[in-house]
Amino acid sequence: MACTKQPGVNMKFVIVGTNFISDTLLSAAKQIEQFSLYGVCSREQQTGESFLAKHDIANAKVFTNIEQVCQDPLVDAVYIAAPNSFHKDYAVMCLKAGKHVLGEKPSAANSTELEAIIQAAKTHQRLYMEAMMTTHLPNFARLKNAITKIGTPRKYIGQYSQYSSRYDKYKNGERPNTFLPEFANGALVDLGIYPLYILLAIWGAPQTVKASGVLLETGVDGAGDVLLNYADKQAVISYSKISQGDNFTEIQGEKGRIRIEAVSLLKRMQFIGNDGTVEELSEEFDEHFMRHEVSHFIQAANAGQIESSVNTHALSKQVMAVLDEARSQLGVVYPADKS
Repeated sequence: MACTKQPGVNMKFVIVGTNFISDTLLSAAKQIEQFSLYGVCSREQQTGESFLAKHDIANAKVFTNIEQVCQDPLVDAVYIAAPNSFHKDYAVMCLKAGKHVLGEKPSAANSTELEAIIQAAKTHQRLYMEAMMTTHLPNFARLKNAITKIGTPRKYIGQYSQYSSRYDKYKNGERPNTFLPEFANGALVDLGIYPLYILLAIWGAPQTVKASGVLLETGVDGAGDVLLNYADKQAVISYSKISQGDNFTEIQGEKGRIRIEAVSLLKRMQFIGNDGTVEELSEEFDEHFMRHEVSHFIQAANAGQIESSVNTHALSKQVMAVLDEARSQLGVVYPADKS
């Protein structure tokens, strides 16, 4: 049976992981009436307590392993922001335990793992949604409504290059998780996935994928480009964690183009016609930008849905298929690929 909750009843969440993205999500989720932080899961008790103290939360629990989260009957939903290599196991365990799962991107290490998550959601009738925030932003709806302005679409240029402070640590001989294949990491699944996800949400799956990039000594990609061909148009995803870019994305057509600043956040969007006319498309940026995906997730879970109508399972599978193919061509291999 699908799990449904009465409107107005708070949904008790556990946040798994205490990194920056967990901070951002919690700050945003506090704006949502139906969100209730029941607990945080961190390997170290002190780390979990510090996370709660930072957010002025005194009455939430600290779990030190995912099994404790699964065994607690009061937990309704779990937000998984653990390292990528843990996404599948944690998601499947939580779904089997009757918890709804909002899983950070990428959904898993590869398509096989993602399929296991989706099957668990179907079998146990619980919601699984990949936490790609961009498609839930109000500006994404505006983007989709404005896309006809460019006429026949021909080219998509998606850019996300952001120099990582952890790369300095890497160059100094440290081994941050960001650049380790055992954690299913790399620049493509960390940054390149944002313009890729938007592309596939708008244009669907490509006919062919070609990838090239810069591999670090650890075996993950520090930068790269992915060329995606369609029947009558093409796209290129350019990304890097070892260099900094201006990060403008353009969707070009025969009548003009849409220019996007900061593709992960859709901070500003303009339509620029071939005649030089400029039209502002975006609304004011919301500093609590992650609240939109959390609100959508809660509504979907309360409605008894096992997948989002926006970040559908099919869309997650299309994105993962491209990631798998690009990594294969780049030579980036995760432990999960060998099992």
